[in-house]
Amino acid sequence: MAQTKFGAGQRVSIVRSGAFSAPSGVYRVLNALPRERGPQQYRVRNETENFDRVMDEARLEAMAYE
Repeated sequence: MAQTKFGAGQRVSIVRSGAFSAPSGVYRVLNALPRERGPQQYRVRNETENFDRVMDEARLEAMAYE
């Protein structure tokens, strides 16, 4: 299995561009999805929402550790 840029439990934020509607803030990576073709995708969750989002790797950036 290929290495992914982000790991489960890692804190990330969303890179803003255009009319993207996800709220800003801290997201936690739940897991990397199996890559069949196209960009690597991740299941992420914002602590203010009660559902998961699937985001492309290019839309995520790592947050500094506290």
